[in-house]
Amino acid sequence: MPIISLLDVEDRLRGVGSVALGGMLLENRPSTLVRALIRSGARDLFLCSAPAASWDADVLIGAGLVSRVRIPHISMAGLGLAPHVRGAAEDGSVVFEDCDEAMLLGGYLAASNNAWFQVLDNLGTNDLVDDNPLRVTAGGLVGVAPLRIDVALLHAPLGDEKGNLVHFGSRWADVLMARSARHVIAQVDRVVSTAEAARLGVSIPGYLIDDVVETPFGAHPLGSVGSYAADLEHLADYQAQVKAGGFADYLAQRCHVDHDAYVAGLPAARLRELEMAGC
Repeated sequence: MPIISLLDVEDRLRGVGSVALGGMLLENRPSTLVRALIRSGARDLFLCSAPAASWDADVLIGAGLVSRVRIPHISMAGLGLAPHVRGAAEDGSVVFEDCDEAMLLGGYLAASNNAWFQVLDNLGTNDLVDDNPLRVTAGGLVGVAPLRIDVALLHAPLGDEKGNLVHFGSRWADVLMARSARHVIAQVDRVVSTAEAARLGVSIPGYLIDDVVETPFGAHPLGSVGSYAADLEHLADYQAQVKAGGFADYLAQRCHVDHDAYVAGLPAARLRELEMAGC
Protein backbone atom coordinates (compact mmCIF):
# COMPACT_ATOMS: atom_id res chain seq x y z
CA MET A 1 0.00 0.00 0.00
CA PRO A 2 2.04 2.98 -1.19
CA ILE A 3 1.76 6.53 0.03
CA ILE A 4 1.87 8.31 -3.30
CA SER A 5 2.31 11.88 -4.50
CA LEU A 6 -0.20 14.03 -6.34
CA LEU A 7 1.96 13.74 -9.46
CA ASP A 8 1.49 9.97 -9.20
CA VAL A 9 -2.26 10.58 -8.87
CA GLU A 10 -2.30 12.67 -12.04
CA ASP A 11 -0.54 9.86 -13.91
CA ARG A 12 -3.06 7.29 -12.62
CA LEU A 13 -6.03 9.44 -13.66
CA ARG A 14 -4.97 10.01 -17.26
CA GLY A 15 -7.36 8.19 -19.54
CA VAL A 16 -9.82 7.24 -16.79
CA GLY A 17 -13.39 6.87 -18.02
CA SER A 18 -15.61 6.86 -14.92
CA VAL A 19 -15.07 8.51 -11.53
CA ALA A 20 -16.98 8.43 -8.23
CA LEU A 21 -16.56 11.23 -5.69
CA GLY A 22 -16.78 10.39 -2.00
CA GLY A 23 -18.24 12.40 0.88
CA MET A 24 -21.60 14.15 0.95
CA LEU A 25 -22.58 17.65 -0.24
CA LEU A 26 -20.14 20.02 1.56
CA GLU A 27 -18.35 17.42 3.70
CA ASN A 28 -15.43 15.04 3.14
CA ARG A 29 -15.24 15.68 -0.58
CA PRO A 30 -11.95 14.82 -2.38
CA SER A 31 -11.27 18.38 -3.55
CA THR A 32 -7.50 18.03 -3.97
CA LEU A 33 -7.95 14.86 -6.03
CA VAL A 34 -10.52 16.70 -8.14
CA ARG A 35 -7.93 19.39 -8.86
CA ALA A 36 -5.45 16.62 -9.77
CA LEU A 37 -8.08 15.13 -12.09
CA ILE A 38 -8.40 18.50 -13.84
CA ARG A 39 -4.61 18.69 -14.26
CA SER A 40 -4.45 15.09 -15.53
CA GLY A 41 -6.16 16.04 -18.79
CA ALA A 42 -8.93 13.44 -18.39
CA ARG A 43 -11.94 14.04 -20.62
CA ASP A 44 -15.38 12.65 -21.48
CA LEU A 45 -15.95 11.41 -17.93
CA PHE A 46 -18.92 9.56 -16.51
CA LEU A 47 -19.29 11.14 -13.07
CA CYS A 48 -21.08 9.76 -10.03
CA SER A 49 -20.94 10.41 -6.32
CA ALA A 50 -22.85 10.05 -3.10
CA PRO A 51 -26.45 11.24 -3.61
CA ALA A 52 -25.46 14.90 -3.10
CA ALA A 53 -22.43 16.63 -4.63
CA SER A 54 -21.33 20.26 -4.72
CA TRP A 55 -18.28 22.30 -5.75
CA ASP A 56 -16.31 19.22 -6.78
CA ALA A 57 -18.82 18.05 -9.38
CA ASP A 58 -19.55 21.60 -10.56
CA VAL A 59 -15.91 22.51 -11.17
CA LEU A 60 -15.35 19.31 -13.18
CA ILE A 61 -18.42 20.09 -15.29
CA GLY A 62 -17.29 23.69 -15.79
CA ALA A 63 -13.81 22.55 -16.81
CA GLY A 64 -15.32 20.47 -19.62
CA LEU A 65 -14.21 17.09 -18.28
CA VAL A 66 -17.65 15.52 -17.88
CA SER A 67 -20.02 14.12 -20.53
CA ARG A 68 -22.48 12.18 -18.33
CA VAL A 69 -23.59 12.50 -14.69
CA ARG A 70 -25.46 10.15 -12.38
CA ILE A 71 -25.90 12.25 -9.22
CA PRO A 72 -29.37 13.09 -7.88
CA HIS A 73 -28.40 16.47 -6.40
CA ILE A 74 -25.64 19.00 -7.06
CA SER A 75 -25.70 22.37 -5.29
CA MET A 76 -23.85 24.67 -2.92
CA ALA A 77 -26.27 23.76 -0.12
CA GLY A 78 -27.53 26.93 1.58
CA LEU A 79 -25.64 29.12 -0.91
CA GLY A 80 -27.86 28.00 -3.76
CA LEU A 81 -27.29 26.53 -7.20
CA ALA A 82 -24.07 25.08 -8.50
CA PRO A 83 -23.32 27.64 -11.23
CA HIS A 84 -22.30 25.30 -14.08
CA VAL A 85 -24.92 22.59 -13.70
CA ARG A 86 -28.00 24.33 -15.08
CA GLY A 87 -26.18 25.72 -18.11
CA ALA A 88 -24.67 22.33 -18.95
CA ALA A 89 -28.11 20.70 -18.72
CA GLU A 90 -29.78 23.39 -20.84
CA ASP A 91 -27.19 23.43 -23.62
CA GLY A 92 -26.94 19.64 -23.71
CA SER A 93 -23.17 19.57 -23.25
CA VAL A 94 -23.62 17.13 -20.35
CA VAL A 95 -26.20 14.35 -20.02
CA PHE A 96 -27.75 14.24 -16.55
CA GLU A 97 -29.29 10.85 -15.94
CA ASP A 98 -32.57 10.90 -14.01
CA CYS A 99 -32.06 8.95 -10.82
CA ASP A 100 -32.96 9.07 -7.18
CA GLU A 101 -30.92 7.99 -4.17
CA ALA A 102 -32.26 4.43 -4.33
CA MET A 103 -31.26 3.96 -8.00
CA LEU A 104 -27.78 5.36 -7.39
CA LEU A 105 -27.07 3.38 -4.22
CA GLY A 106 -28.72 0.30 -5.71
CA GLY A 107 -26.16 0.39 -8.51
CA TYR A 108 -23.32 0.54 -6.01
CA LEU A 109 -24.89 -2.29 -3.98
CA ALA A 110 -25.15 -4.54 -7.03
CA ALA A 111 -21.55 -3.85 -8.03
CA SER A 112 -20.19 -4.26 -4.52
CA ASN A 113 -21.97 -7.62 -4.19
CA ASN A 114 -20.91 -8.76 -7.66
CA ALA A 115 -24.57 -9.13 -8.55
CA TRP A 116 -26.16 -8.49 -11.92
CA PHE A 117 -29.22 -6.82 -10.40
CA GLN A 118 -30.27 -4.96 -7.23
CA VAL A 119 -33.96 -5.00 -6.29
CA LEU A 120 -35.19 -1.48 -5.54
CA ASP A 121 -38.55 -2.10 -3.93
CA ASN A 122 -37.07 -1.99 -0.42
CA LEU A 123 -34.88 1.08 -1.00
CA GLY A 124 -37.56 3.76 -1.09
CA THR A 125 -37.99 4.38 -4.80
CA ASN A 126 -40.27 7.06 -6.22
CA ASP A 127 -41.80 7.86 -9.60
CA LEU A 128 -38.37 8.57 -11.12
CA VAL A 129 -38.14 4.81 -11.57
CA ASP A 130 -41.16 4.64 -13.88
CA ASP A 131 -40.01 4.33 -17.51
CA ASN A 132 -36.44 5.18 -16.45
CA PRO A 133 -33.82 3.75 -18.84
CA LEU A 134 -31.75 2.72 -15.79
CA ARG A 135 -34.64 0.54 -14.65
CA VAL A 136 -34.18 -3.22 -14.96
CA THR A 137 -37.00 -5.73 -14.58
CA ALA A 138 -36.75 -9.44 -13.85
CA GLY A 139 -39.99 -11.32 -13.47
CA GLY A 140 -42.09 -9.18 -11.14
CA LEU A 141 -39.08 -7.38 -9.66
CA VAL A 142 -37.86 -3.87 -10.45
CA GLY A 143 -34.22 -3.00 -9.93
CA VAL A 144 -31.05 -1.50 -11.30
CA ALA A 145 -27.91 -2.89 -12.93
CA PRO A 146 -24.51 -2.70 -11.19
CA LEU A 147 -22.72 0.64 -11.24
CA ARG A 148 -19.06 -0.26 -11.68
CA ILE A 149 -16.57 2.60 -11.89
CA ASP A 150 -12.92 2.95 -12.83
CA VAL A 151 -11.76 5.10 -9.94
CA ALA A 152 -13.25 6.20 -6.62
CA LEU A 153 -11.78 9.36 -5.09
CA LEU A 154 -12.28 9.56 -1.31
CA HIS A 155 -11.40 11.92 1.53
CA ALA A 156 -10.79 11.10 5.19
CA PRO A 157 -9.31 13.24 7.95
CA LEU A 158 -6.77 10.54 8.84
CA GLY A 159 -5.23 7.47 7.26
CA ASP A 160 -2.22 5.21 7.67
CA GLU A 161 0.38 3.78 5.30
CA LYS A 162 -1.63 0.56 4.98
CA GLY A 163 -4.61 2.47 3.60
CA ASN A 164 -6.81 2.27 6.70
CA LEU A 165 -9.00 5.38 6.90
CA VAL A 166 -10.39 7.12 9.98
CA HIS A 167 -13.58 9.18 9.75
CA PHE A 168 -15.15 11.27 12.48
CA GLY A 169 -18.83 10.74 11.80
CA SER A 170 -20.57 9.16 8.83
CA ARG A 171 -18.78 7.51 5.92
CA TRP A 172 -21.93 8.08 3.80
CA ALA A 173 -21.61 5.98 0.62
CA ASP A 174 -17.81 5.81 0.60
CA VAL A 175 -17.61 2.10 1.46
CA LEU A 176 -20.07 1.21 -1.32
CA MET A 177 -18.10 3.28 -3.82
CA ALA A 178 -14.81 1.72 -2.71
CA ARG A 179 -16.27 -1.75 -3.21
CA SER A 180 -17.65 -0.76 -6.63
CA ALA A 181 -14.46 0.73 -8.05
CA ARG A 182 -11.61 -0.93 -9.85
CA HIS A 183 -9.16 1.47 -8.18
CA VAL A 184 -9.54 3.60 -5.04
CA ILE A 185 -7.47 6.68 -4.19
CA ALA A 186 -7.89 8.31 -0.79
CA GLN A 187 -6.65 11.73 0.23
CA VAL A 188 -6.11 12.29 3.94
CA ASP A 189 -5.40 15.48 5.85
CA ARG A 190 -2.78 13.62 7.87
CA VAL A 191 -1.05 10.25 7.79
CA VAL A 192 -0.88 8.61 11.22
CA SER A 193 0.61 5.35 12.48
CA THR A 194 -1.32 2.13 12.08
CA ALA A 195 -1.53 1.91 15.87
CA GLU A 196 -3.08 5.38 16.06
CA ALA A 197 -5.59 4.56 13.32
CA ALA A 198 -6.60 1.40 15.19
CA ARG A 199 -6.92 3.32 18.47
CA LEU A 200 -9.19 5.96 16.89
CA GLY A 201 -11.23 3.39 14.97
CA VAL A 202 -10.78 2.36 11.35
CA SER A 203 -13.82 3.37 9.29
CA ILE A 204 -12.71 1.95 5.91
CA PRO A 205 -10.18 -0.90 5.92
CA GLY A 206 -6.98 -0.67 3.95
CA TYR A 207 -7.73 -3.67 1.74
CA LEU A 208 -10.30 -1.50 -0.07
CA ILE A 209 -7.83 1.34 -0.70
CA ASP A 210 -5.17 1.21 -3.43
CA ASP A 211 -3.40 4.54 -2.90
CA VAL A 212 -3.17 7.17 -0.18
CA VAL A 213 -1.97 10.74 -0.62
CA GLU A 214 -1.41 13.15 2.27
CA THR A 215 -2.97 16.56 1.59
CA PRO A 216 -3.41 18.91 4.59
CA PHE A 217 -6.66 20.87 4.14
CA GLY A 218 -7.26 18.57 1.18
CA ALA A 219 -11.06 18.90 1.23
CA HIS A 220 -10.98 22.73 1.01
CA PRO A 221 -13.06 24.63 -0.09
CA LEU A 222 -15.32 21.93 1.38
CA GLY A 223 -15.13 20.56 4.89
CA SER A 224 -13.41 17.66 6.64
CA VAL A 225 -15.68 16.46 9.45
CA GLY A 226 -13.99 16.89 12.82
CA SER A 227 -11.12 18.92 11.38
CA TYR A 228 -12.39 22.02 9.53
CA ALA A 229 -15.63 23.41 8.17
CA ALA A 230 -16.51 24.18 4.57
CA ASP A 231 -15.33 27.62 3.46
CA LEU A 232 -18.62 29.28 2.56
CA GLU A 233 -16.87 32.56 1.71
CA HIS A 234 -14.74 30.76 -0.88
CA LEU A 235 -17.77 29.01 -2.33
CA ALA A 236 -19.71 32.27 -2.58
CA ASP A 237 -16.73 33.89 -4.30
CA TYR A 238 -16.55 30.92 -6.68
CA GLN A 239 -20.22 31.35 -7.60
CA ALA A 240 -19.73 35.06 -8.18
CA GLN A 241 -16.57 34.57 -10.25
CA VAL A 242 -18.27 32.00 -12.49
CA LYS A 243 -21.30 34.23 -13.00
CA ALA A 244 -19.02 37.15 -13.89
CA GLY A 245 -17.23 35.11 -16.56
CA GLY A 246 -14.07 34.59 -14.54
CA PHE A 247 -14.02 30.80 -14.39
CA ALA A 248 -10.87 30.49 -16.52
CA ASP A 249 -9.04 32.67 -14.00
CA TYR A 250 -10.39 30.55 -11.15
CA LEU A 251 -9.08 27.38 -12.80
CA ALA A 252 -5.67 28.95 -13.38
CA GLN A 253 -5.35 30.31 -9.85
CA ARG A 254 -7.00 27.51 -7.87
CA CYS A 255 -6.81 24.28 -9.86
CA HIS A 256 -3.80 24.41 -12.17
CA VAL A 257 -1.43 24.83 -9.21
CA ASP A 258 0.06 22.19 -6.92
CA HIS A 259 -1.38 21.55 -3.49
CA ASP A 260 1.31 23.40 -1.56
CA ALA A 261 0.74 26.52 -3.67
CA TYR A 262 -3.03 26.16 -3.24
CA VAL A 263 -2.83 26.02 0.55
CA ALA A 264 -0.23 28.80 0.64
CA GLY A 265 -2.71 31.00 -1.22
CA LEU A 266 -5.30 30.62 1.55
CA PRO A 267 -5.12 33.17 4.39
CA ALA A 268 -3.72 31.50 7.51
CA ALA A 269 -6.23 33.32 9.71
CA ARG A 270 -9.09 31.98 7.59
CA LEU A 271 -7.80 28.40 7.90
CA ARG A 272 -7.68 28.78 11.69
CA GLU A 273 -11.28 30.00 11.66
CA LEU A 274 -12.34 26.97 9.62
CA GLU A 275 -10.52 24.66 12.02
CA MET A 276 -12.25 26.21 15.02
CA ALA A 277 -15.63 25.96 13.28
CA GLY A 278 -15.04 22.33 12.34
CA CYS A 279 -14.02 21.02 15.77
